[in-house]
Amino acid sequence: MKKVLSFIFVLIIISSITVPFAAAEKGQLVVDGASTMTEEQNKALTEKLTQVSEDSKMDVVVVTIPTLESGTMMEYADDYYDYNGYADDGCLLLVATEDRQWWISTKGYGITALTDWGIDYIGSEIKSDLGSKDWYDAFDKYADLVDNFVKEARNGKPYDVNHTYASTGDNLFAIAIALVVAVIISLVIVLMIKSKYKPVRLKAEANDYLVQGSLNLKESYDRFLYTHVTRTRREKDSGGGSSTHTSSSGSSHGGGGGSF
Repeated sequence: MKKVLSFIFVLIIISSITVPFAAAEKGQLVVDGASTMTEEQNKALTEKLTQVSEDSKMDVVVVTIPTLESGTMMEYADDYYDYNGYADDGCLLLVATEDRQWWISTKGYGITALTDWGIDYIGSEIKSDLGSKDWYDAFDKYADLVDNFVKEARNGKPYDVNHTYASTGDNLFAIAIALVVAVIISLVIVLMIKSKYKPVRLKAEANDYLVQGSLNLKESYDRFLYTHVTRTRREKDSGGGSSTHTSSSGSSHGGGGGSF
């Protein structure tokens, strides 16, 4: 009897060590362990992530926890993805609400689609909503951005340091600024020309406009200067790409995170 009780006790200890995650079904795309969303929001986000996952051909996941009790955000996110039945290609957004931290773990094609620059960009876009506890808005924006990033990567040009992503709002703002600057420059040029313009009285003949002795052309010739210029192309080390590490399961992951 003692041996049986000891065996059960050991199993309980092992279970608490090897499964430190919020209870969830295998492969569940939304695991709201911190209860950040209403039932309707959870359902809407699940439907959206399901569609994004199908379109991108990889699992796109959101996990929330109240606090990180041990380890690091990177370790938790990597292990959660590895041990909960997700596809070989995907990405997972982990948010610890009380710790005010976020982390995006990528795996397989997710590493290609979401570069280090891309992860930083997505983080910067959702940080404000996370900080103001607009959790659903942050997760919804994350889903849209991952969808756009994967589509561009599938076209052979992942968003990165030399191919940055600009939202529609960013483009409209840039166009508006360019138009304002163009108008200001045009006004300055017109005013400068106008200040130097001196109107003259109408004359009967064209020669009347000439100032006597102002034109004295004695010689005219053309001279062509030969110039030889040698240019050497200097290659730039642009950096970019995705840095990777190995998780406890032996899988390769990319990722990045921060606070909010």
